[in-house]
This record gives sequence, C-alpha cells and structure tokens, in this order.
Amino acid sequence: MLRTPVVPDDGRTVDVAASAGPATPDVTGSRDLTVLQRAADAALYDGKHSGRATLATEQHLTVPSVNGRRAGRPGTAVWGRAA
Repeated sequence: MLRTPVVPDDGRTVDVAASAGPATPDVTGSRDLTVLQRAADAALYDGKHSGRATLATEQHLTVPSVNGRRAGRPGTAVWGRAA
C-alpha cells in the first residue's frame, strides 16, 4: 500500500493511501485476462486488509466468486441466501 501525508492550504495533514493488486502470467501461471483480473482483485483486497503490498499469486486464483464477483462483495448475494 502506498501512503503519503498531504498538507493542503488550510494546514491540516491528510493521509492519502493507494492500493494496487498486480497480477502477472509468470506468477499466476495463467494468461487468461479474466483469471488475471480476478487474481489482481483478490490481491488488491488482500493488500488492503493486511496493510502491505501484495502481488497476486496462485493462491489468489482460488478465491471464491459468485456471479463472477469476489464472494462477499455487494451484489454477490445468491437468491434465497445472504452473501
């Protein structure tokens, strides 16, 4: 996770952070764009929750999904069951 303090004109300090979830074919073992996007998404949220930089690995390829979205995200509820 990238972090830097920013001081606007009013003098307050605002902490700004950014996360990235990179996924590459040589690390994940797949060249399929959909697979790489899912692995990158899983790595991104893994990094957000751990507070550190995370590169997608083979373990990120097996994150459960519902309707093509990471399980637990808004919009992933299956009819008749809570997400």
